[in-house]
Order: sequence, then structure tokens, then C-alpha cells
Amino acid sequence: MKKLSWLILWMGVGCFVCQAQQDPALADSVSDPALAPHAGGQPQFVNFSATIKEVNKVWLQWDIDSAGNGDYFIAERSSDGEHYETIGAVRETGAAGHYELVDVAPPNGSDFYRIKCSPPTGPPTYSKSIQLSLSGKVDFKFYPNPVDKLFIVQTEHIIDLMVLDASGAIRFSKRLQPGIQVVNVSTLEKGVYVLRVTDKESNRAISQQLVKN
Repeated sequence: MKKLSWLILWMGVGCFVCQAQQDPALADSVSDPALAPHAGGQPQFVNFSATIKEVNKVWLQWDIDSAGNGDYFIAERSSDGEHYETIGAVRETGAAGHYELVDVAPPNGSDFYRIKCSPPTGPPTYSKSIQLSLSGKVDFKFYPNPVDKLFIVQTEHIIDLMVLDASGAIRFSKRLQPGIQVVNVSTLEKGVYVLRVTDKESNRAISQQLVKN
């Protein structure tokens, strides 16, 4: 019985080897059991974007088609497009997916962003570079201050204008187009307010005191 069992076992192994030789896909799976979609390749950046969404913050977002264990995604920033510095890192999730990172302190002027994929072994790969221009100021003027009923606003960009009271509640809000415009605040009570202006081109904001007579 033992000889018969060993004979059946050897016949089964021989049939499996024969089938593997005839089927290349099966032969690959036998010779490399650790084969995975990312093995031997690099992740591909499907999308990469850099957007100013809040005051003094740049949102970096990217998608990849695959990732390998131990990969890191490193966000880099440059002022000249040649010399980059690291501003943050995200570890891969081990699969295709979406990643985000925020630059909380971008400098004024022209900035370049890119993402570097740094695997445990092998050379790094890079996304495309994206250039952003961050203005250091909000081009905005208003007068008179103190104001009775109307004040004049002068701006070169689209702005969001808000008037806040001492408790922080918004008492007046309006989007203004470039040029010179008149704003009516006659419904406000006498007092001291905060005038907050956000430049929609640079996403920068300033706050100034507004006195209502």
C-alpha cells in the first residue's frame, strides 16, 4: 500500500510540472510565488494637482495606479524649478489610491511642486512639476474710515468682502468685481467692526478695522 501511495503522489507531481511547462502563466506563478502587480515596476502618477484652497496653504493631491510595500511619497518644493526641498512625506497604502498633503507655509512668489516616490530599493520616480504664483499682499483699498453710510472700494482682482462684529458674526458679505465700487453699510449700527477681504486670485486675506458712525 505504501508503494502504491508513493507512486500516485509522484504521478500527480509529474502531471503538475507538465501542465506548468505548457501554460506560461502557470509556470510564472510557480517560479515566482511573490509576484504582485507592483513587483519589478514603478507606480505611475495618474493625476497630480496643486491648489490654493485656504489662506497661505497649498493642497497637493495625486493618484497612483499601484504602490509597493515600503514606498514613500515625498512632497518637494522649489523656488527655481531646479533645487527642491522636502516639505512632507506620506507612506503608501500598498495599493492604488488617492493621496493628499498640505504645504502650510508656502513662501511668496513663484513656487514649484512635485512628488517623489522613494522605494526601499531602486531609483526614485517623480511626478510632473507644477508652478504656482502666490502673492504676498492683497491689492485692496477702501475709504472713508470712519464711514457713515457708504464707502468706496478699489481693487484689481475679484474679492470677497465681509464685515464682522465684535463677536465674530458676519454682518455683511459681498463679492466684488475688479474696479471701483460703492458699498452700502447703512444698516450697520454704530460701532467698531472688522473688515475682512479675501483676494480670489491669490487666496490671500487681510483684515482691517472699520468704524461705523
